[in-house]
This record gives sequence, C-alpha cells and structure tokens, in this order.
Amino acid sequence: MNKRKKHVIEKTHELFIEKGYRDTSIQEILDHSGISKGSFYNYFPSKADLFKAVFKLVIAEIKEKMDKLLIGEDISDVDVFVEQVVLMMGANRQNKLQQLLDGVIVSNDPELIKFIKDFKFMFLKWVHGRFLNILPVEKQAYSFDCAIIYVGIIQNFRQTSKMLGERISDKEIAKYGMDRMMNILEDISREGIRLFTPEHVNNLFPEGNNEDSFDNELSFTTLGLRKEIEKIFVNDESRRETYLKLLYFIQEELMNKEEPRAFLIESALSTLNNCTEINSTPHFTKFYRILIKMDYKVIE
Repeated sequence: MNKRKKHVIEKTHELFIEKGYRDTSIQEILDHSGISKGSFYNYFPSKADLFKAVFKLVIAEIKEKMDKLLIGEDISDVDVFVEQVVLMMGANRQNKLQQLLDGVIVSNDPELIKFIKDFKFMFLKWVHGRFLNILPVEKQAYSFDCAIIYVGIIQNFRQTSKMLGERISDKEIAKYGMDRMMNILEDISREGIRLFTPEHVNNLFPEGNNEDSFDNELSFTTLGLRKEIEKIFVNDESRRETYLKLLYFIQEELMNKEEPRAFLIESALSTLNNCTEINSTPHFTKFYRILIKMDYKVIE
C-alpha cells in the first residue's frame, strides 16, 4: 500500500469516528485528506470500499501486534493467549471499532452489513485456531464449541460491565473467561458432548483458507529451535543469547506482513546456518524449509 493511499484511509478513519459512516460525505473525505476526487476514485470505487479499507487496515495492525506477542514464547501458553486477547480488546476500544460498526449498520448498506457479519467470524476463527494450539490433542474435538463459549463470555461480560459502569479490566475478563472455558471443557469432554463437529468447522472455515497457519507453524518451529539452542549452549550464555536474538529477529521480521526485510533475514539466517551445532538440528532444518516455502524469496 502506498503512503498516499494509507494517508487517506487513516484520515477517513478519523472522520468515521467523529461523524459516523453514513454522515461522512465524499467531499469531506477529500477535504480532510487533501486528495483530489480523481485520485480518490482511483484508490476506492466507492465509500463502501473505503470503509472496508479502513477496517482492514485497523485489523491488520492489531493482528500484527498480537502476533508479535508470540515471539520467543510458547504458542501453547494460556497466559500468552490471554495477553493477546487483552491487547485486542484494548485496541478495539482505542480504534472505536464498535462505533464504526454501529455507523454502518444504520446505513442499511447490504454489502457492508455482509462485510461486518463476515468480520464477526474472524475473531471466532482466530480463537478457534489458538485453541488448537492450546488444548490437549485428545480434547481438540471440542475446540470450536469452546471457542464459541469463550467469545460469548468475554463479549457479554465486557458489554455488561460497560452498561453497569463497573471497572472490570480487560485482563480480568479475558482470564475469567479462559478459566471458565477450561472448566467447561473438562465437563463436556468427560461427557462427550459437542454441538459442532469438524465438518461444521470445515464448512465455515474451508481448509487452506487459514491466514494464521503460517504464524502458527513458524511459532511452533521457533519454539522448538529455541529449546534446542538453549540445550546446546546451556553452559555458554554469550553464544546462547546471541543465537536466540537472531532467531527472534527473524521471527519478528517474518511476522511483519507489510514488508519483511529479506536481506536482514538472510544475514541472520546465514549466521545461524554457519553454526554446525545449530544447523544439524531437526528444528533448524524445518525452520529453513519454512523460509523456502514463503511467497517472496528469502533464500535464493
């Protein structure tokens, strides 16, 4: 995305928050962003398309911050998941996403209302994917039911807290919801009860349409390689910290969806690869293969 287009999206976000989607005119957007009408329609066929761009940019920025919380961490750690949810809740409030959604709903635009409905499944999909990372393999059959339960708990507790003027923190709600969900998981898995099967999940989220699969694979492999490096250099703190910093740097660059700096990734990877203790480990081999599979070339 070029800087000019991103500038228009960001300035329009300000207007949508201030005036609402329906009451913001194209002319106001042109004036506020300092762009000509011709340039505007070159970027966006309609105001509805601009709204989608605003929403997608906000979500992409939130997702990137959530992904970065995984760097150097165990992807199956419940506390890391709770931190991600807390970050998301705070970012949603800061960007006034609910206000944006409410403004579109009253516009009665069928295209945008469908867009919003699709968005509501995005968070559920993400939670379901993370539960597959967190829950024991023998209980993953209940992961979708658990995702629905968890999303319902945090959304309803947050809304009720706001209505009552209670100062319940996002972290309290996110952790409370997770604790309750884990208790429910024990109950439904013991009785073998579930409402949604894997077939339902595949119909809702077709296989191969998982935006988080790369991040999950990368995080799992990075975690395994981290443990191997810690084991290899248990008595050599200096080399251990050097190689771990390089590993985390690569992970962070790869999670930067906009523009990973391939030349820096190559340099860091080369240093890891030149260490015979590291390059002979299974997780480094898998880590290397992940980079080869990437859409843009990091490894020639």
